[in-house]
Amino acid sequence: MMRQALWITGFLLCVAVAWAPPRPATAQPTDSPSGAMSPNEIGSEEIVTVRIHGRKFIPSTVHVQAGKKTKLVLRNEDVELHAFVPGDLFNGISMNVGGNGAPMFGDLGLRKVIIPGEGVAELRFVLPQPGRYPYLCDMPGHEMGGTIVVE
Repeated sequence: MMRQALWITGFLLCVAVAWAPPRPATAQPTDSPSGAMSPNEIGSEEIVTVRIHGRKFIPSTVHVQAGKKTKLVLRNEDVELHAFVPGDLFNGISMNVGGNGAPMFGDLGLRKVIIPGEGVAELRFVLPQPGRYPYLCDMPGHEMGGTIVVE
């Protein structure tokens, strides 16, 4: 009975996300470290694509450059919903979210993006600090994770 309720809830969420018109969402700016640049202040854009296939992030580790305008494309090739939960990676970072994913923001910035089956989310940002940042899919039963390395 519980499994059926979870399936129905997931199905309804998928339908709601699929029928919602795509709209870019912008996080509310918060205090940035001095010298941090917004995504519109830097020239060329680095594009990094992460495929979601078979309940895996492919590749599971990606590298981006600190201080460089980056577009992270999350392409869900599965028919089920997946989530991109970046932990504290985007705390205090100004960013834009496009595609047909459903972004969720908190006081500090982007908390997660739910990506429908065969959907795409595009995140544009500039990360000022090097480091290793884990991310995951928090959908029930999806034991998926990866790492963004900022160099």
